[in-house]
Amino acid sequence: MTVDLRTPADVPAHVPAVPAQAPARGRAARLVGLAPAGARPYLEVLRLDRPVGSWLLVVPGWIALAAFAGPRDGGLFGLLLLVYGVLSRGAACGLNDVLDARFDAQVPRTAGRPVASGRLTATRALVLSVVVGAAAPLVMAFWSVEAVVWAAAGAPLAAVYPLMKRITPWPHVWLGFTINWTVPLVYVLLTGGLGLAGGVLYGAMICWSVGTDVIYACQDREADVRAGVRSAAVLLGRHSRVLVGGAYAGCLVLLAWFGVVAGLGPLYWPGLCVVAGQLGWQVWRADPADVGACGRAFGTNPLCGLLILVAVLAGRVGTLG
Repeated sequence: MTVDLRTPADVPAHVPAVPAQAPARGRAARLVGLAPAGARPYLEVLRLDRPVGSWLLVVPGWIALAAFAGPRDGGLFGLLLLVYGVLSRGAACGLNDVLDARFDAQVPRTAGRPVASGRLTATRALVLSVVVGAAAPLVMAFWSVEAVVWAAAGAPLAAVYPLMKRITPWPHVWLGFTINWTVPLVYVLLTGGLGLAGGVLYGAMICWSVGTDVIYACQDREADVRAGVRSAAVLLGRHSRVLVGGAYAGCLVLLAWFGVVAGLGPLYWPGLCVVAGQLGWQVWRADPADVGACGRAFGTNPLCGLLILVAVLAGRVGTLG
């Protein structure tokens, strides 16, 4: 599909090459590096060497679990969410790599991905994605059949997401609904239906994801212009930070509302102030013209998710019967 995308005024026609993505680091990357050479492309296409995205998918469900679960529900459900999150994120990344191979090959930061670089065929990556994607909701069978149904209901959102950047500069919003699907999943399974508190938390997590994904997209803005990929970072250019600030402000307002409607205790509010400070630091640090700064700001979001989780747990102190 051909996209007619004009270069923003603040991006010159001739732009410098975007730095290639650095090799993955950390324990997960080292473990993947120990795998046989023939297996590594399969593990990489599932992003097992880069677990940040899995964390950003799992932690909203854990936050919902912390807010709504009883003392006996948390352990098993939390473990199932972790396995479900890793598998479903891996399947989505595999499908994304198949659909975006042509674009990824034109963006230095993503050109080394297994499908874009030719280390793994699109057919094999697609088969792997389908198999892992089918297994992901089945993990929830250890909880209930209803959990399987709700987990599977989020699959179409993930399947459509890679196409959004072809038709709209706002794929980040679709990602927000997709990556935070664990929030309504947890809320419905624990409370028996949709409600205000679950909806407010879902909205807060969507705003957080929009902000984080725009920061992430700023890393590829110049290369995306050349490749014809749509994003808010391409559309807004150096003004992308305003959108990030607005999304994070919306997240904080909704988290404050959530604290009220969920009946969280007084210890929640100091924790929320810490979250506000962390998000504010991201907005200050994520200069759209500085690829490295945007990468570092995005990389702090696992910490941000942990801070929200701790704030909610603290708010539950004294409220559990």
